[in-house]
Amino acid sequence: MHGTRGSIPQPSQTAKYGGNTSCYEILIDGYQIVFDTGTGFQNVKLDLERESFVLYSHFHHDHLQGLPFNSSVFSHDEPIYLSSALVNRNVLRNMIQTYFSGGYFPVDIVTVLKQLKFMNVSTIQRKLAPEIELDVIELNHPGGSMGYSIKTKNGKLSYLLDNEYQDSQLDPLLDFVKGSDLVIWDGMFTEEELKSKVGWGHSSIEQGCIFAEAAEIGHLIISHHNPPRTDAQFDSIANTLPSSKVSFAIQGSEVRI
Repeated sequence: MHGTRGSIPQPSQTAKYGGNTSCYEILIDGYQIVFDTGTGFQNVKLDLERESFVLYSHFHHDHLQGLPFNSSVFSHDEPIYLSSALVNRNVLRNMIQTYFSGGYFPVDIVTVLKQLKFMNVSTIQRKLAPEIELDVIELNHPGGSMGYSIKTKNGKLSYLLDNEYQDSQLDPLLDFVKGSDLVIWDGMFTEEELKSKVGWGHSSIEQGCIFAEAAEIGHLIISHHNPPRTDAQFDSIANTLPSSKVSFAIQGSEVRI
């Protein structure tokens, strides 16, 4: 877990749970799969012994901004495959190039970094099969967002950032995560905070606990942490979580499935 914070990086009083924005790395035999390139992406070490894939949930800045700040991207000679289930490869390429060039960024990384290869998610699915089963689901977020699940013979992981949970999603989400050893859940807000954040595209900690109890899963970790929430506040909330199947994502931690 390289980036667990939502919206903006937060360096103050976040040493335990993390201040970098969204980035999760999964290592499976000969494959390295990264979900989103928030500021946490700067700490991902691209592996020359594995094929490297980056899957974007969506394109808000906290899920993109770390891409060119990983020094190994510039020295990595092997292809780095970029994809998103939200758009096709041509749209993705254009969005990345627009974000990291011209008036927004000093270096046109798409032109400079020839190792960046843009692919449709259907191509990635075929490329990973049969060792890895990659599935996708549409989430509820302004501008759109996609969830992913990765299943191998050893286990299953589901990634559900950024999503504003609604009751109509319950059955589809339960089916999507069924059998997951680990679910990464968007719990940016508390239920009280969520009252004034309707339409912002995020769910609550309490909703994550309720969902975890209803789902056939091993464990659920709550991520996309609210920027001002401190480690001390997380510790306090963690002591009152109503589900033993739920915990908070901790930047720098590893989970073996």
